[in-house]
Amino acid sequence: MANRALLVGINAYPGQPLNGCVNDVNDMAQFLVDRCGFSTDDIRLLVDDRATTDGIKERLAWLVQGAAAGDRLFFQYSGHGTIFPVRNAAGRVTAQHDAICPVDFDWTRQHALIDEDLRGVFDTVPEGTEFIFVSDSCNSGDLTRAMRTYRPRFLMPPADIAWRLRTALDKKIPVTPIPHDRCGLISGCRSDQESADAVFGGRYNGALTYYLLHALSAAGGLAEPLAQLVPTVTKLLKANHYSQTPQVRGPNYIIGKSFLPA
Repeated sequence: MANRALLVGINAYPGQPLNGCVNDVNDMAQFLVDRCGFSTDDIRLLVDDRATTDGIKERLAWLVQGAAAGDRLFFQYSGHGTIFPVRNAAGRVTAQHDAICPVDFDWTRQHALIDEDLRGVFDTVPEGTEFIFVSDSCNSGDLTRAMRTYRPRFLMPPADIAWRLRTALDKKIPVTPIPHDRCGLISGCRSDQESADAVFGGRYNGALTYYLLHALSAAGGLAEPLAQLVPTVTKLLKANHYSQTPQVRGPNYIIGKSFLPA
């Protein structure tokens, strides 16, 4: 059995910075070592200016290379998410995709990581691999809402991109989601909600990551199936006045088991 983990955390977005993403991946990496039997050599971190589109793609290739049934793979992304619109050669908006945002994301296809990119990687993972993907980000947000006590992990588009997204909405073009048929995907919230970048005890974290680690560290947390663990995380968030509802999706052979079972 092989173990591999890739953890990407980005605070240093030009114009729309975050605060807790690097703490997220450091905390999760330490948990994988302390509680899940990973060695430090099994884990790669990629943060801030190094977390470029090419850098993430290169390390995702490392994560899945040679994966076999029984291996344990873990991918965490803490940073901005967004919705990426696609136009055809005639300039018509034809699709919109869930996307994660590398540090060099600039609303061009060259510097976007959309669902199609991730599917091309994830589809190489054979069935029977214990593969979990934690996405502490969100794909919706509205900066015109009332003042929050946190920052949303959603990269707001410039006006021209916002118009394309409005066009897609008017045309009722569905958003293609992040793939989850080869992994257990734990995402920070529903598609119409925001994931919080917040302060806990004077230190920044993503609310999902903070309470996920809290739940996993509790008695019996590591034995709880993912399908039950995520509702436990939701209860912790609600009890602490966060409105986001984490989601868990994926094949039953993964989400019916505990977090990275040995």
